[in-house]
Amino acid sequence: MKKEIFDFYSYLRISGAQAAARRREAEKAGIHVPVFLQADISARCNLSCPGCENGCVRTKHQEELLELEQWDGLFREAEQLGVRVIFLTGGEPLMEREILERASRYQNCWFLVFTKGTLLNEKYNQFFSDHRNLVPMLCLDACSNINLVKGGKSSYLYENLMYAMDALSRRDIVYGTSVTLTSENRHRVLTRGFLDGLNRRKCNGVLYLIKDEAEENTAGTENLFWDGSLLLNEEEKEEVKRTLKELWEDYHDMVLYTLSRSGRFFGRPFEKSEVYRISADGNVFNCPAGLKKLGNLKEKNLRSILQKQTVPVDQ
Repeated sequence: MKKEIFDFYSYLRISGAQAAARRREAEKAGIHVPVFLQADISARCNLSCPGCENGCVRTKHQEELLELEQWDGLFREAEQLGVRVIFLTGGEPLMEREILERASRYQNCWFLVFTKGTLLNEKYNQFFSDHRNLVPMLCLDACSNINLVKGGKSSYLYENLMYAMDALSRRDIVYGTSVTLTSENRHRVLTRGFLDGLNRRKCNGVLYLIKDEAEENTAGTENLFWDGSLLLNEEEKEEVKRTLKELWEDYHDMVLYTLSRSGRFFGRPFEKSEVYRISADGNVFNCPAGLKKLGNLKEKNLRSILQKQTVPVDQ
């Protein structure tokens, strides 16, 4: 008998009341707490892939990085303030096992661990099985024909991702995927055929990452692959929203979102939620692209940095 896929969307929709209450209390005290944080816990990676966000990690020296205890303090404070979901990014987060172990202690937060999957092994599969508030997010750009020469089907990365998904599904581990959405691949990855393939492997959700005008603020990374030609125009962005709404009706047990570099989030149940970013060296920004620096965790705690951020809480 085929096992049912875990309905992650329904779980997110009915849970999180305690975190929402904490955000409301913080708002009364003049502290604006985002629903989402992106935390660049690693400035290291075992790969060098085209189009990778690792080019945005600008830490030059190891001594500049936040230390283990500082990350632990951030996770503790984020949970207390009511942050609902923390994206653990890099770099390759699986290279920072101690930080992941600290994150697993904070059961009122979901930690989405964005990984290429090449470091997923039996020990890590057991780790994710034992710590269900950490959710592997497999980066599927190798499967979306973004660059067939360097990261397409039949490549090492593609085969490894397929193996990782099968291994996670066998253990009934909740996991998701992320795909960079472009003008070229949107007709392939925003389709029932693409989602059916993930659904068969018991994938619980897809986060579509959209490059936008905020990408200009991360220029200078010498990443020639992203020259702006693959950015979605406004008409294409609206078409993506319409398509996503249609797919929600057919894939009600999968979480389907889009997130832009400027922090615009589209998806249920967090349509108007913001995403703040913590860089590997402790800088706190108001969006993933780092358009505005709010402070540094080496100088102030998160509560102090978020003080007087007056945007109203939507979730």
